[in-house]
Amino acid sequence: MRRIAVLIGSTAIGAGAAGTAYPPSVYPPPVEARPGGGLAACPNQSGLETFGVAATRLAVGIADTYDRHSLRSDLRNSDRAWWPEVRRTWRSGKPGRGVTYQVVYGSEPLSRSGYSVIVRSSCGSALVAKSLLVNIGPRQTHPPYCEACISQLFFVDRRGRALIYYLY
Repeated sequence: MRRIAVLIGSTAIGAGAAGTAYPPSVYPPPVEARPGGGLAACPNQSGLETFGVAATRLAVGIADTYDRHSLRSDLRNSDRAWWPEVRRTWRSGKPGRGVTYQVVYGSEPLSRSGYSVIVRSSCGSALVAKSLLVNIGPRQTHPPYCEACISQLFFVDRRGRALIYYLY
């Protein structure tokens, strides 16, 4: 397959990246975060849906494999607001260190979590209401358990597709 580069202004966009691989209806440009919040950018509100059972299952599956396979899969499973961090993570071309033993500890609507303050201060309450939090961390078999070892992945459901937009 031949790739075509299109020059728009001073930015070259590969036809493969701009075409069907990342449709704008699922991957619209992010919006600016409020100053002083925890997020660098906010997911665009366009097409966001409330999480149902299927999208929650999809988010949990994505959390279980995040940072383990490839840059391409992590970009496909992330909102454009998170893409700069995904690219930074994959700079080495190798999966993250220590992710082999990560497990999912559960999920809940972000609105039920104290972590909602991070998103609310950066992007507002409307995004909090449409977000899901998935907890991941190292497999822990013996008490005392390390609560600080658990990470939180923040997801939106855009048009039936679960997308990561922040990792805390």
